[in-house]
Amino acid sequence: MQKGNLQDHLNGIGETKMDWPSRLKLALGAARGLAYLHSSSAVGIPIVHRDFKSTNVLLNANFEAKISDFGLAKLLPEGQETSVTARVLGTFGYFDPEYTSTGKLTLQSDVYAFGVVLLELLTGRRAVDINQGSNDQNLVLQVRHILNDRKKLRKLIDPDMGRNSYTIESIAMFANLASRCVRVESRGRPSMPECVKELQLVFCTNVKGRGVGFRMG
Repeated sequence: MQKGNLQDHLNGIGETKMDWPSRLKLALGAARGLAYLHSSSAVGIPIVHRDFKSTNVLLNANFEAKISDFGLAKLLPEGQETSVTARVLGTFGYFDPEYTSTGKLTLQSDVYAFGVVLLELLTGRRAVDINQGSNDQNLVLQVRHILNDRKKLRKLIDPDMGRNSYTIESIAMFANLASRCVRVESRGRPSMPECVKELQLVFCTNVKGRGVGFRMG
């Protein structure tokens, strides 16, 4: 794709530093893509991507998100919400803890990975950074406990976004959604259609807070 992948831009390899509205647009586009896979609209039964991550979110010329790499995608058995797999496949840092411990793959496994990408968008950090100390390498473990603390939340915001591009209210709503997506127990996570609705609300809240006109893609 013309603009590479999301992780490249978050880590300074891409040509453009992304402001908050751009990140929200990408999060919303990716959420819609996963919601479509989960809805069974694609092939008649739900699809679990199983390897959703920031390097698999490609950006086109209009800076719109496109989900790629379906090599590990799994069709759920018709009429079932769970598929038991012999091997846990995916990428370290994005693994659903429940899938890892039980071998039971569900749509919520994608939701967990999506939550990790939301955290990458918020912080500008990698899901796993081996250059950090042993206690700070895993992004979810590092930030999960402060995502709903507004005072500490400010410290997590990627400074490359530019202070004038976001409202703290929209940041707090986004962080709350991310925290629920990465819950250890899958039953506490939202569905992807719910993520789409919440991100639309975050987008609108940010625009209204900044007092500018807008159009959602």
